[in-house]
Order: sequence, then C-alpha cells, then structure tokens
Amino acid sequence: MDLKNITYPIREYLDLFNNRFYESISMEGFFVDEITQHVLNKNGKRIRPIVNLLSAKLAGGITSQTIRCALILELLHTASLIHDDVIDQGQQRRGEPTINSIWGNNTAILFGDYLYGKCLEIMETESDFKLLPYFAKIGRELPLGELLQKEVSEKLDYSEETYFKVISKKTAALLEVSAELGAISSTGASIEVINNLKTFGFYMGLAFQVRDDILDLSPEFDTGKPFGNDILEKKITLPLIYMLNDLDERERNKILNFIGQDSKKEKEILSLIHRINEGGYYVKAEEKVLSFCRLAEIQLDQFAQSDTKSSLIELLYSLAKRTN
Repeated sequence: MDLKNITYPIREYLDLFNNRFYESISMEGFFVDEITQHVLNKNGKRIRPIVNLLSAKLAGGITSQTIRCALILELLHTASLIHDDVIDQGQQRRGEPTINSIWGNNTAILFGDYLYGKCLEIMETESDFKLLPYFAKIGRELPLGELLQKEVSEKLDYSEETYFKVISKKTAALLEVSAELGAISSTGASIEVINNLKTFGFYMGLAFQVRDDILDLSPEFDTGKPFGNDILEKKITLPLIYMLNDLDERERNKILNFIGQDSKKEKEILSLIHRINEGGYYVKAEEKVLSFCRLAEIQLDQFAQSDTKSSLIELLYSLAKRTN
C-alpha cells in the first residue's frame, strides 16, 4: 500500500495530526510512560485519521475541528484494540508483543480506559461537544459488536446476516463515522455530501473486515499475528460460512463441532483452511470484498475528479487487496 502517494493531498495536515497525537498521550511519569512509548512505537497505518482528513478535504476543506476529530477517532481505535487483545488473549499485534502480554490484563484495561479519558481532553469548542453523539456511537458499537461476536461464537451461528451484523459494528461503524465526521467538520458540506461519505466509509469498513478475515485464513501472508486465530477463537467468518452453506447437514455439523472445541491441533486447522481454499471459498469472499468496494466507490460519483477523490479510491482498493 503506497500510503505516501495516497496521503499526498493531505500531507501537511497528516503531519499536524501525527504531532498532535504524540502530544495527546504525553508522558505521565512512572511505568505508564513505557506503555505510551510502546503504543507510539507500533505506529499503525492511521487509516481512520486518513479517511477522516481525506473526506473533509473532499467535502469542502479541512478545519481545526477535523484534526481534533481525527485525534479522538484514533484514540478510540487504539483503546479498543488494547481491550480486544485482552479479550482475545492476544500475544502479538503488528508483529510486536501486546500490552497485556507484557504488563498484564489489568494494566492493559486501565491504559485503554486512560486513552478513552484522553478523548474528552481534546474537545475544545461548543461545536466539538455537539459531536459527542457520534463518538458515543463508536463507544457503544465497538463493545456491542464484541458482545454479539461472543454470542455468535458460543452458538456457532454461521448465517451471513449475523456475520455482517457483527462486522458492521466491530469495523464498519468506525470507518463510517470517520468519513462522516470528516464531512461534518469540513467547511459547508451539504447533508447529501455527508451521507455519501458516511456510506462510503461504511462499505469500506465491510470490505476491510472481510479482507482481514480472509488474511486470517491465509498462512502465506505475514499479517503480524498468528493465522487461523479466528478458528481457534471459534469465530465463523465469511469464507467458512460459504463452505458450510454448501455442505450437507452431517458434514456441516462435524465441522461446527470442531470449531466449537476449546483446543484444536494445528494440523486440523491447516486441513480445514486447505479445504476452504480448495473449494474456492476464498475467491468467493474476495468477490464480496470487491462488490463492497464498488458500492463504496459509487458514493463518490457526485464529486468532481481531484487528487483527493483519487486518493480515497486508491485507499479503498488498497485495503481490499492488502496482504497484511
């Protein structure tokens, strides 16, 4: 993914964001500084702030409020990942040890809560506080998605409807709000423009998550975390759903019983992954990713051609085709 090219139209604003982000989780003293440095060193792709800034520029222009929105969105995202690692007992993220694996679950949860608190510090103006319902939506939808995922895993629910409901909350909601707040915080965007960018972000989020689920079942890609993790955690994702729907009841129940086991041998996981691949279910899931990309791209039809529009489209398809 050529992020340097994608972010070219917003390069000065992204630099400002990065500087402000480092300042926003400034050093507090004692071992919290070590955790903060660990978070800053991991330095992810910053997809949500990039979507936020590009959307604002496309909608009318980036403002100081846009930068504050980008900061809050990235803090919310970072905190949610820290909490997710505790829930999933994750040991690695982006190829680096997780906070919970180094400092323990209690510390990780508290540090995530600390980042949530930092979000409130960033708000400066009355118009910022008017955006609280949008941030509250994220604060609600992310854990709700995790709770729904837990129920789905326990019930071994393999319906497409339930799967898309889960990822709409877990992933799409954050990218949807990132694009929406970009438009709202810009200069003079119409309701139509705001809704178009909101929908763009939603479909981008669906494409992003389905691709992520494909990568989890693809040992040939280096994603920075163990492959087959979803199967270990009893999560039934789209490629597996497609396969289960093609099986007779006896064979389907056999696989569901395996997914429901608390401990699984790596050889058995690899065998199931190979079966999914051989059946063409990865390809079918990839087609779904591209269909979401097309639905997202349609939302930008009303905008004149520009470097910013091209960057959003390039980012969309880069996320859909990424290998890590």
